[in-house]
Amino acid sequence: GCHMIQGHSVQLLTQAGMVNSFSNVFTQISQQKEKLIQRGNYLNEQIGKLVSFQLAQLEDFQKRADRLSANISKTIYDQAFKELSKLEQSQSKDLDQLEDLLLQLNSLVLSSGSGGKIVTWKGGKKFKTIEGHEKAVRSIAVSNSKQFIVSGSEDRTVRVWNLNTWQQSLVLKGHTDKVNSVVISSGNDFVVSGSNDKTIRVWNLNAGVQTQVLEGHTGPVNAVAISRGGNFIASGSRDKTIKVWNGQQTQNLEGHNESVTCLAISNSDSFLVSGSCDKTVRIWTGQQNKVLRGHSETVNSVVISSNEQFIVSAGDDKTIKAWRVATGQRILTLNGHSEKVLSVSLSSDSQYLVSSSTYRDYSVRIWNLKTAKEVSTL
Repeated sequence: GCHMIQGHSVQLLTQAGMVNSFSNVFTQISQQKEKLIQRGNYLNEQIGKLVSFQLAQLEDFQKRADRLSANISKTIYDQAFKELSKLEQSQSKDLDQLEDLLLQLNSLVLSSGSGGKIVTWKGGKKFKTIEGHEKAVRSIAVSNSKQFIVSGSEDRTVRVWNLNTWQQSLVLKGHTDKVNSVVISSGNDFVVSGSNDKTIRVWNLNAGVQTQVLEGHTGPVNAVAISRGGNFIASGSRDKTIKVWNGQQTQNLEGHNESVTCLAISNSDSFLVSGSCDKTVRIWTGQQNKVLRGHSETVNSVVISSNEQFIVSAGDDKTIKAWRVATGQRILTLNGHSEKVLSVSLSSDSQYLVSSSTYRDYSVRIWNLKTAKEVSTL
């Protein structure tokens, strides 16, 4: 019996030991689990930090990449812009030369001569010669429609020529002395002429008749001009005055000290330009005038650019000068003619200028005003 109790006791003791053992294991497992959870949390935290760091790095990298890209773009853009500018400049030169060439090929240039002839050039070569006047032609005007021209001559007549047939379509008689100046209205329906007989005459082209005789100058009328609107006429005379005619109403513009040789009216009809034997060019706004000095001899011809920004004048001093309207400053002087420059005319875009000279020079020249160079001598 004793043995049995012992054995039982042993068995019981062993169970109690097992319980203790299990309890230890559970505690250990719990501790391990706790450690693992802590480790996991720590790892999570580290991973979180790492991800945040990586994201920050990525963002920084993105910003740097953007900056770099912008710098590269700017460098490439700057370089491209430089190249483009160079290209544009060279193309602009080529374009200027091409325009010059096209102008020579396509433009029709007219000039009057001493033998009563009107000579035309096309493509830099003599094209047609118009004959009919009995004496020297002193003035030519081209219609806006480019369909006809009008000429005034020392033979006292004003003549109209058809540019399609090259035939004379009208002879207008009435002046009793040399005709010095002719202009055509912008509507191509009437012509105004000025003469040594001291009169200005208005001619209706549709009817082919004289409609008005304007008298008042005490000397030969050297120049006439018509406003674009056709509502007034200006005349310049050897009597040193300019008269502005509105019907029979006249306004006198006085300022020149010698004979008034040439006139031009701006496209907007807001101002008038005159040239004189007193060597000055004057810009008239109402009764006020701005005096432009620079020519050393008589001014023979004046013309206003279509945009009204500048004026071109030519004179006996063999030069052509361009002036800024706003300031009256001289912009450039063109030298090339070896004799007096009698007449200047601008292309419709005011980029080209045609000039004609007299005596031994006796040339017609075309100039590119943008480059200030002579394009052609006819």
